[in-house]
Amino acid sequence: MRSHNSLNDKRKNIDYSIPQCGTMDDLRREIDHLDCRIVELLSIRQDFIEQAAHIKQDRNLVRDEKRVEDVVAKVISHANHVGTHPDMVEKLYRNMIEWSINYEMGVFDSTK
Repeated sequence: MRSHNSLNDKRKNIDYSIPQCGTMDDLRREIDHLDCRIVELLSIRQDFIEQAAHIKQDRNLVRDEKRVEDVVAKVISHANHVGTHPDMVEKLYRNMIEWSINYEMGVFDSTK
């Protein structure tokens, strides 16, 4: 596993000002704010999943293993670039992608 310092140095590559928190209340407030932003971005991602269900003409096109591996490779690469543990990112994305595929299949089935 990588050292904390080597990951921390890469966070300079992120366009986000990370404040130094003086108290746990400050830190928790920052995490809560960031969690809200993450949920908003997930909502936008979900919209794209819904659009994909409408665009695809065949249910067999919903699961695309080549695309899954492409997405995972890209997010692992970006995780390495910005100093996030790639193992965590890979696990989160594989779970999110599997959920998204199942959700897209449901949307596809309800519209076709």
